[in-house]
Amino acid sequence: MLNRPRHDWTLPNAPTEVARGLAAAPSARMAGLFVVMALPLLGIGGRLCQLQVELQTGYVAPFSQTRIVLEDLRAREGRILAADGSVLADDVPSYDVLVHYRWLEDPVDRSWLRRKAWERLSRGERRQSAAVIAAEQHVMAERRRLWSDLCEMCGRSPQELTDAGREIQIRVEHIWEDVHARRQAARQSPSAPPAATTSRSAPVLTQWWHTMVEELSRPPERRTAEPLVIKEQEDYHVVWSNVSENVATTIAAHPERFPGVKTRIRTTRVYPQRDLAAHLLGARTPRQGDELTGEATRHLGEGVGRTGLERQYDRELHGRPGRLQQIVNRHGEVIESRVLEPAQHGRDLVLTLDLALQRRAEQLLDKVLESPMKSGDDASPVAALAPAPPPGGCLVAIDVHTGAVLAAAAAPRFDANLLVSPNSGAWSALAADPRKPFYPRMTHMALPPGSVFKAITAAALLESGTLQPDETIPCRGYLDHPGQHRCLIYRHYGVGHGDTDLSQALCQSCNVYFFSGARRAGPQPFVEWARKFGIGAVTGIDLPSETAGTLPEPSQSANGPRRRWHVGDTLGFAIGQSTLTTTPLQIARMMAAIANGGLLVTPHLATTGGPTSLDLSDGEFVRPVFAHPEPQSIPDLRPETLAAIREGLYRVVHDPQGTGYKTVRLNEVTIAGKTGTAEVGGGRPDHAWFAGFTPADNPRVAFAVVIEHGGSGSKTAGPVAREFVRSLLELGLISPTSSLAER
Repeated sequence: MLNRPRHDWTLPNAPTEVARGLAAAPSARMAGLFVVMALPLLGIGGRLCQLQVELQTGYVAPFSQTRIVLEDLRAREGRILAADGSVLADDVPSYDVLVHYRWLEDPVDRSWLRRKAWERLSRGERRQSAAVIAAEQHVMAERRRLWSDLCEMCGRSPQELTDAGREIQIRVEHIWEDVHARRQAARQSPSAPPAATTSRSAPVLTQWWHTMVEELSRPPERRTAEPLVIKEQEDYHVVWSNVSENVATTIAAHPERFPGVKTRIRTTRVYPQRDLAAHLLGARTPRQGDELTGEATRHLGEGVGRTGLERQYDRELHGRPGRLQQIVNRHGEVIESRVLEPAQHGRDLVLTLDLALQRRAEQLLDKVLESPMKSGDDASPVAALAPAPPPGGCLVAIDVHTGAVLAAAAAPRFDANLLVSPNSGAWSALAADPRKPFYPRMTHMALPPGSVFKAITAAALLESGTLQPDETIPCRGYLDHPGQHRCLIYRHYGVGHGDTDLSQALCQSCNVYFFSGARRAGPQPFVEWARKFGIGAVTGIDLPSETAGTLPEPSQSANGPRRRWHVGDTLGFAIGQSTLTTTPLQIARMMAAIANGGLLVTPHLATTGGPTSLDLSDGEFVRPVFAHPEPQSIPDLRPETLAAIREGLYRVVHDPQGTGYKTVRLNEVTIAGKTGTAEVGGGRPDHAWFAGFTPADNPRVAFAVVIEHGGSGSKTAGPVAREFVRSLLELGLISPTSSLAER
């Protein structure tokens, strides 16, 4: 054979052999072998060139792909302002500094560092180790410079930044460890049974086909797990809160100086006056997750009015969020941001409250609540000073012509900021306070009005024709029996008022006069006229959940079950007792109707105007309008009746025999009103009332003072009323009475 091993010299006589075929051309054999091997390699090389040149963009694009993220721009909630422009409730903006986690991580993540270095290099430079190392060093230097600039601008120490970053990193690492543990547990759990294989009895071609399909379609089992990356590692985290606006704007204006850093604005509802008018303002707190509805403008964390004016005018105070478009890369870093729709801030709410008057009214109540209670005046037995101060009180004043609430004080009170940022200690103390500091007394505290109700009783007696203003009724101190239905003077001295007309009965608070009239008239006129003066119905004030009080009916008790109406119920009803209850606001409105000529006003706290604001829908400036009902005339109420009642109320304060002469009268201005001591029974002190209007000859302000379990109306509520009227004078809300000044 030609290819067997041999040496020609070992065959001396061998015939000469001639090479044939490929054996005669070894170069051809090598060339053929080269072609056979080179063709597949050329195909592979061509494919590599295609991937590197033509298809590279398609494969690299996902790594540089960006996405659009839409975020809400928080809108500022409208402010609540007093009549003089003082801020009662405001949204205070605060700014947070957020840093991307990879810029915080220590030690730096190598893959992130390499990626940031590659962003600074061309394709060719990325293959040069020296260039990559230099770029990484440049990134680290930029990172150190970032921390230095950030600390210097925010006024924080590098250690504070280190501590904040470490705290964030520990939290993120704990999350990563939890996710990693769950991932490992899932890997170790039994996998699903493999798919049914082809039967061995199937044809060989079919078996081969199914095997090929399975190998090509089933992903290979990975020997090593892919690197675990969680969302928190590719997100921004709050490093510092409550930085200045200047810091926030500087960071936003220089993204090249602060890479991986952004700011976030948030607002906090604050009440600068703290407990001043807290019962009226209410609270606005963030909306919780279980409160989300389909309303497009409401989102998690937005403020929503819970109580008081914040709840009543929530729609007007609430702003409309804007839209911010951010372009971020696959690692969550912000590349570009743009405001698509600016936020529309809520409208400001201007109140009728006079801030100085409100503050003085609250101080007067606070002083009373620190003093012991007093008893003994127009309708209560004489008693010694009570050992404990009154548990609470209320003072409300309204404009007699418009119903605008000038002051609405309540005591005790609470700091309105506690409802937004609760303090566990302060909250627990207030919640445990038996005096109920959260109780909105002006609109919810329904108490027996006592003798202040005699003004309505007088109107019912005169308008029903039961009595005439100058008609006298003899008073011997009691109606029928010395032990019941008595006047205070009889309890003190054992005598009566003698012959008494309407003016004297109001002046001296003669119970016998009104008992006698009630016996003649029956209960129905009192019910009818109490209803006409707004008793037993809500006043319509712009506050939520107002209490209507209780207006007893002759055929029904206060709690609903029908029972027999007794004559004693009518007698008690006539002097503001029985099951009758009213709120301080209802009594103030009653006095306003007597003062303004018989018009029943609707009390309100929001003014009919306010600061102008820009309406973004049409670009025009508009003024918010809060319409209130016009005063309604009380039907069938004659001017002569009002004149007779006003005369009696004037004498209560300015007649030496009046129940308010010693404790309410002022030398500078005339005051008309009525003292009242509402008996509560059960051994508890009575409620002290004084309600009236001033100036008596030209009424401007109607008011009501009530001290819970304060004892004597003239001795406890009267001095508060006098000092309140003095405050009206000092603040220029009313003018001195000229006839008194001439004396």
